[in-house]
Amino acid sequence: MRLALLAFALLPSAAFATISINTPSASQYWVQNTSNLIAWTYTQGDPTAVDIIVTNSNPQTLNGAFSIARGVPVSSESFTVTDVTLVVGTGYQVSFVSPTDASQVLAQSSNFEVKVPGTSPAPTSSPTTAASSETGTGVSSGSSTASKTATTSSTKNAAPGLAADACSLFYACGIVAFASFFL
Repeated sequence: MRLALLAFALLPSAAFATISINTPSASQYWVQNTSNLIAWTYTQGDPTAVDIIVTNSNPQTLNGAFSIARGVPVSSESFTVTDVTLVVGTGYQVSFVSPTDASQVLAQSSNFEVKVPGTSPAPTSSPTTAASSETGTGVSSGSSTASKTATTSSTKNAAPGLAADACSLFYACGIVAFASFFL
């Protein structure tokens, strides 16, 4: 038991990444050939940058991971993908992965849909202000015909999510419990 408490207390705070991808989601779908938003929240101590990929569990829809952007600052809290040419379909997910280890998934969106061109954009839940602009080309592993250009936008949320606060509190309590064990 003591060893388990010691191991828990020594875990780095990065092991408790609290990034939460809010958009896209089941209600925040994307529309093909338009600009589409990725929005998230984070807390201090989370990784400073992430690579953004899109996946789909159906290889007929998207065969392999599709790279949206690399080295995106987590503090920007949003990223706008323009001219999305992903195949219309369901079961897509946005994932944030470590820039140094793509197998380390830091956050995932819920499943979302890409709808046909002409569909009204999904309603947004937070305002977005343009902060900077980048243009890039996605890199696909597998045989996808998706391509896009990307523009970044920045949004600031009023407060981090409750789950992030709970995780930080849980981590802090573990350290206190560990310290009190030896006192």
